Amino acid sequence: MGRLASMALVACSATSAIWGATILDTFGPGSTFVSPGVTVGGGIFPRNDPPPNQGATQAWEFAPTFSATLDQIDLAVQYIPDPTGAGGPPDLDVSLFSNAAGQPGVSIETILLTNVNGGSTTAGIASALSATHPLLMAGTDYWIVVAPPDLLNTAFDWKLSPLSSDGVIAGASRLGTAPWQTFAESGGNAFDISGTVATPEPPTSTLGTLGFLALYLLAYRGLRP
Repeated sequence: MGRLASMALVACSATSAIWGATILDTFGPGSTFVSPGVTVGGGIFPRNDPPPNQGATQAWEFAPTFSATLDQIDLAVQYIPDPTGAGGPPDLDVSLFSNAAGQPGVSIETILLTNVNGGSTTAGIASALSATHPLLMAGTDYWIVVAPPDLLNTAFDWKLSPLSSDGVIAGASRLGTAPWQTFAESGGNAFDISGTVATPEPPTSTLGTLGFLALYLLAYRGLRP
């Protein structure tokens, strides 16, 4: 194979660089967090919410600074068992929502975690792995929404971030299916969001130009008498 042909193949085969990246991290150094946190679920115990809207859902708004596909959401939580034994299973929904006028809009993906932290009542970090890997666009607002499927009978303490500035934009909460109540960020919960970034390697554009030039010269050679 001639030198020009080799250049063309190398240049045209240049691929994108792909790597994992942290989209947002509100944990402290060494994945630390603060107790107590905010109760999600727990409509009957321990919150004792009056009907008809019972059980709390907590959400935080964020905007990625770069585009990436969602891979994983980690959060610091502690299962709160009902001492009467009537509580629900230690299951938790971790969801990604679109933004709609400054509050959670439409669900993009919901990840069901079952038997969180092995059912332990000790605080730990639970990991929600994305199955659909939606693309999060840079500069677009999204919400992470957390609550157990059984808002009445299952309760978790979602631990707090120790950071004074954790990168979230705003918060929202609601009881049952009541409207969202939004509030300014003032020390949110402890979680992180990671994803995969695909971007052209720095020399790709240069190699592409060289490749097209080499192919042109090869074609030109072939046309010469």
